[in-house]
Amino acid sequence: MTFLTRLAGLVAGLIVSMPGVAAAQMACPADPLVEASLVADHETVVPGETFRAGLRLVMPEGWHTYWRNAGDSGEATRIEWELPDGVTAGEIEWPAPEVFPFGPLANYGYAWDVLLPVSFDVSPDVRRGPLPISATAYWLVCEEICIPECGEVSVFLEAGPEAIPDRRGAGLIARALEQTPQPVDGLETAIERAGETLLLTVSGLDPESVRNLGYFPYSAMVVDHAAEQTVSTEEGGLAVLTRVAGRGPGNTSGEGILAYETRVDGRWVRRATEINPRPGQLFAVANVALPSAEPISFTGMIWALFLALIGGLILNLMPCVFPVLSIKALGFVERAHGHEAELRRHGLVFLAGVLTAFVGLALVLAAAKAAGGSVGWGFQLQSPLIVALLALVMLAIGLNLLGVFEVGTSIQGLGGRWANAEGDAGAFATGLLAVVVAAPCIGPFAAGALGLALAQPGYFIVAVSAAMGLGLALPYLILSFFPSLLRYLPRPGAWMIRFKQFLAFPMMGAAIWLVWVLSFQAGSAGVLFVLTAGLAMGFVIWALQSGGWTGRIAAALGALVLAGSLVAVAQANAPSAASSAESWSPERVAELRTEGRPIFVEFTAAWCVSCQVNKQVTLNSQAVRDAFERTGTVELVADWTNHDDTIARAIRGHGAAGVPLYVIYPADGGDAVVLPPVITSGMLVEALEAAAG
Repeated sequence: MTFLTRLAGLVAGLIVSMPGVAAAQMACPADPLVEASLVADHETVVPGETFRAGLRLVMPEGWHTYWRNAGDSGEATRIEWELPDGVTAGEIEWPAPEVFPFGPLANYGYAWDVLLPVSFDVSPDVRRGPLPISATAYWLVCEEICIPECGEVSVFLEAGPEAIPDRRGAGLIARALEQTPQPVDGLETAIERAGETLLLTVSGLDPESVRNLGYFPYSAMVVDHAAEQTVSTEEGGLAVLTRVAGRGPGNTSGEGILAYETRVDGRWVRRATEINPRPGQLFAVANVALPSAEPISFTGMIWALFLALIGGLILNLMPCVFPVLSIKALGFVERAHGHEAELRRHGLVFLAGVLTAFVGLALVLAAAKAAGGSVGWGFQLQSPLIVALLALVMLAIGLNLLGVFEVGTSIQGLGGRWANAEGDAGAFATGLLAVVVAAPCIGPFAAGALGLALAQPGYFIVAVSAAMGLGLALPYLILSFFPSLLRYLPRPGAWMIRFKQFLAFPMMGAAIWLVWVLSFQAGSAGVLFVLTAGLAMGFVIWALQSGGWTGRIAAALGALVLAGSLVAVAQANAPSAASSAESWSPERVAELRTEGRPIFVEFTAAWCVSCQVNKQVTLNSQAVRDAFERTGTVELVADWTNHDDTIARAIRGHGAAGVPLYVIYPADGGDAVVLPPVITSGMLVEALEAAAG
């Protein structure tokens, strides 16, 4: 096969694997490549009991269809059932797939002959008599090129007083079920990523009775499908080494199946089990190129500590740390010509604050690593609540430096002691704050040292972190012990007032940066809540300065709003990367209805408070997200934030005056269902399941 032919086949495969292409409704070919049929394990079923049927696909030599995760291209087989009243179908029970390499890509699927079992529930109310089971199946069949096909299949059963098996169908389904995931007692799995490497550790499978082990994740964004999976036998079990996905943001769950061959009655048979690995490693893995598997030499340890020290020094110049440390520099200017003993103590206390924060973070990292967790440096800024609190602290310090809540000659209130760095407590707190905001600003030297340390035992993580803290505090420590160097600093004077006020702006710039970080973690709702919290904080400061019992009551009310806003930040959801919501259009609705897909349309607007509450409380809830995936419902969003005549006409067409408006189109082509303006998770899940049939 020439390169151009293979390239043409690859392009064709990628095109038909795009969502909706292979699944589109089409006129089923009279003579398809794949022979499709429907078999059942019973001829007669008893009302109130269950039975299984399966879609059987027989392919020509060299051709294949696809698993639920098709790999780099392709599309999973889909079945649309036509069932009698009282009969409901479950999900496809997917047998373990094979790997089909294609140039630099690889796909997961089935060759020759595959049967996809499905379980059916028969209601006790079903009357005795004929029980026809019909379906239209859609599949993509590929060799060097890919062809989307479909076929109508059926099997006729009876509902009667006694169950009568279909021996041929039962045999075919039983063999297929042997290759579907089955639980394994005592099985444990863990997954760890390091750079481009992915390591899956497995305990509970006997290495002596298992061969040809393969890991197949449910998500297409976990592994590089074409990469070799190397399986090794370790003291604690089996280890699977491969590459992480090279596209998309990756998937952190790793849920999928292990497929393998095991001995049954003296012969090797293919089996599978479902896994949902936890982060980390179950046991140490030898001869694996993961950082955690490479012990560090003494020379390497000294080098890492030196890099950490240099990295800490460089942190003094990083933009996210400079606003805090510039305040510390101002404190040294104020004390440049004071008592030397006080200056030395001030420098040591600042060092103590820095080391306390660095070592505290390192201990948390070491504990998480020992527990098998996957935590990286800067983890504290992965919490939207911590980011919001830091943004408020930066804002408060900025207001303080501008003199918004100075009282007399001393600075009181939130952040005041930190901002003016008065006394030992101020020096210690400034050291703590500098480290907390420094975490995401590590430079190349510190990054290399930390990357090495995180792969080593806990004590080394602490040592490297302490060295980095020493580097951060070193300039101030030197100045405090060699006060003669301070003669080069200008004497305190009126210029310091202007300089102190100027420092308010990098502090507020840091607050802006933190709010920007929060927008990625908690979405627009998180930004709204943290800005509300900032407003409430300003109101509290103003009310406290007003004095009297009325001021204290007003401050208390403002504090409640502040606390409530921070709680809302902690609960706000980031824009869902898993959501497949598309932009709404009448043409897209018509296209999806032709395909027989259930559709959910959200008519919304950014200025609609009810819309945003429904989104945060209901639409982004895990139960609803799972229901969208389970039912295969397509989400469409009609954003009415800006004027749009087409959306306005659609809203009026559904009998509504405005937003929020939620419309569900059933998969069977029935009339659209309009939900109430205030929706709950239970209501929406029930409506989605009803629409999917």
